[in-house]
Amino acid sequence: MNRFSVFILVLATVGLYAWPAYHWFSTREPASFVTVPAIDVNRPDGPFIHREFISPAAKRGMVHVSSICELRQGGLAAAWYGGSREGGRDVSIFFSTKGPDEARWSRPQVVVDRASACRDLSRYVKKVGNPVLFSDAGGRLWLIYVTITVGGWSGSSLNMTWSDDGGETWSRSRRLTLSPFFNISELVRGRPVPMSNGGFAVPIYHECLGYFPEILWLRSGEGGTEVCLKKSRMAAGGSFFQPSMVTFGPSHAVALYRSRGPARVIGRAITGDAGATWSRPEILSLPNPDSAVDALLLSDQRMLLAFNDSPAVRENLGLAVSRDLGRHWTRAATIESAPEAEFSYPYMIRTRDGRIHLVYTWDRKRIAHVVFNEAWVNAQVKGETW
Repeated sequence: MNRFSVFILVLATVGLYAWPAYHWFSTREPASFVTVPAIDVNRPDGPFIHREFISPAAKRGMVHVSSICELRQGGLAAAWYGGSREGGRDVSIFFSTKGPDEARWSRPQVVVDRASACRDLSRYVKKVGNPVLFSDAGGRLWLIYVTITVGGWSGSSLNMTWSDDGGETWSRSRRLTLSPFFNISELVRGRPVPMSNGGFAVPIYHECLGYFPEILWLRSGEGGTEVCLKKSRMAAGGSFFQPSMVTFGPSHAVALYRSRGPARVIGRAITGDAGATWSRPEILSLPNPDSAVDALLLSDQRMLLAFNDSPAVRENLGLAVSRDLGRHWTRAATIESAPEAEFSYPYMIRTRDGRIHLVYTWDRKRIAHVVFNEAWVNAQVKGETW
């Protein structure tokens, strides 16, 4: 192959990765968002907040990147990864549950590790990470996670396993094919959004030749054993990635982005066609120290945001609310703050009783869980807008 042919091949590959709406990625079946009504049940009456840890204190190593979901029969399930260090070969993905009448979380169990991923996927796996756990209307638990074969996070692939018995047993993991070429540099972080076709819009992102926020369109096929996949890109490669999506009806949603730009602020975009297309990202005045954010909808149509309130460090974790679809924000509360500590990667859900559950990395030593109601949020709002 001559140099010109090599140049054309490289150019075509770069164009495929950089084009935000390439046809291969954007084709999907028409579907709308399923917006579950946000109710506010105050039990006990008045403001309520409870704090606890899911994982035991790590004597050595670290834990990071947690997610949480509600089980069909009631109760909660959570997943995260832990090991000697981020990206270490000994990292495993852990799983824990808490029944509706139980005071403590169950002893964490390993769902996926490097050895099991190698065996299930029939390929070499160097390390695992970034689990996102969620449940569907039928009660199935889904776990999407990252594997890396070569290099760092830019060499990652997405994989999936599921459980139909509340996490007692799990299916064999399968690799998700999202690209016609290398099928790498795909990662997952955000909370999935249910769709009218029974599937999910899963916020993912791409880290190669730039940072690209994306959506994985996922649903079960015939018999529940096959999985249908499509991918679409939310924005061209730049500094915004790791989207968090908040829906406001069948067609409308707001996405908030983590940023690696020099301004160190959160990005925002909107859709009016159920995620098929998105507005160009705009810069907000909220700071972002190159760290994940998460948001959800309150019962009065305000948005609640969990974020690091600093352009440089992750040593605090705060909450803010917005009345105008995320354009302007009011500080509500500080969940954690300690010099030289790390409180990061928030992930929130609202359960059927109206309570809000927040999980996050607590200084890389534990996974923290905070549950509160809207009455508590309202009591914390100070009216300071920026």
